[in-house]
Amino acid sequence: MHEWVKVQLKEYSNANAEERQAWWITIKWYFGFCAKKGLGEPSNRENGKIFWREAVLPARPNEWQKKQWGDSLKWFFQEISARDIAGPKLRSAIRRRHLAYTTEKAYMGWLRRFQAFLHPKEVMESEAGEVVNFLTYLAEEKRISPTGQNQCFNALLFFFRYVKEQPNVDFRGATRAKKKIRVPVVLSQKEVTRLLELLPTKFRLMGRLQYGAGLRVNELLRLRVKDLDFDRGQLSIRGGKGDKDRVSVLPTSLVDFLQLQVEQARILHAKDIKAEFAGASMTEALARKFSVARRELSWQYLFPHSRLAKNPRGEELLRHHALENSYQNAVRNTAKKAGIEKRVTPHVLRHSFATHMLESSGDLRTIQELLGHSSLSTTQIYTKLDYQHLVKIYDQSHPRAKNDKN
Repeated sequence: MHEWVKVQLKEYSNANAEERQAWWITIKWYFGFCAKKGLGEPSNRENGKIFWREAVLPARPNEWQKKQWGDSLKWFFQEISARDIAGPKLRSAIRRRHLAYTTEKAYMGWLRRFQAFLHPKEVMESEAGEVVNFLTYLAEEKRISPTGQNQCFNALLFFFRYVKEQPNVDFRGATRAKKKIRVPVVLSQKEVTRLLELLPTKFRLMGRLQYGAGLRVNELLRLRVKDLDFDRGQLSIRGGKGDKDRVSVLPTSLVDFLQLQVEQARILHAKDIKAEFAGASMTEALARKFSVARRELSWQYLFPHSRLAKNPRGEELLRHHALENSYQNAVRNTAKKAGIEKRVTPHVLRHSFATHMLESSGDLRTIQELLGHSSLSTTQIYTKLDYQHLVKIYDQSHPRAKNDKN
């Protein structure tokens, strides 16, 4: 929303340049507060009240500061939120179709950038050709990644189809960003060991489990107590990439640590129940289907956040999972301390899991299933091996399935 608001504020004539600069600083502060607290869309006036109560007043501002900050928020809600037709319509269309909250945030973000690109024209009056120009602008001038451009394409396609009600809209003709093939970063087993040993205690089990089970970051953070099967040594991943479920290994070396983590989640959950909080966060569909489940231990996150947070799609206080950014920063900083001169992110642990598994067993089918891939070519990217080499290994392990292209 930043870019769209900034272009609007720049042209606001009822405040001088100095006032507009001060207002912009306050509005960025407000946006950051909403993001940090997980409050959802800043245009919600209730979020503005929370910001004033929990951020502004505790800062004990002088009267002139209070007036300046109040004027900036008043301008935002009266001049921006009140005239924002497209945003609420898109948000409503997304929620009616039960899309994930991460998808909602991404689509809303691309709508705001498109609004800034079109300004002063209203986005509800936009045409397909302007989307084509915007996609070309992203590819040629902003040099955005193919993944980002495809996400933008999908967001605006959704907007035109379900908000502007143009099901046959055509965006052909846009310059598309070229997809680049990247060699994945893989750590040696010694580097993985050094990294995991030096991770802060708070994140060490998370890192060990991600590497031991080959999980994506969001799959790791969304694990619930019920997803652990200690008796069978299995880990259930629900709603992974492509909204697919799968089963992965539960490393025996982590059983004792995981049981202790479950106990800690139990203690925290008991405190939440005693305080009459709503329980664990869920998607709207799950919350409707299992109305009392969010208060049961089995549905609590394995790695819960230390603080309660407001449901971004509602008003109740819920217990969310640990923050992705905190874990990512911990892994990056620890890699530097460990002297690992590679670009290390949590996803590198997943790369390393796949490569080390292939090096030790060569069982391509097992690796493919554990990672949740539907194509050999995808597994090839993770293992850095030639495609024909992978097919050869696969055929040797499964001679009856040579014609299986998946």
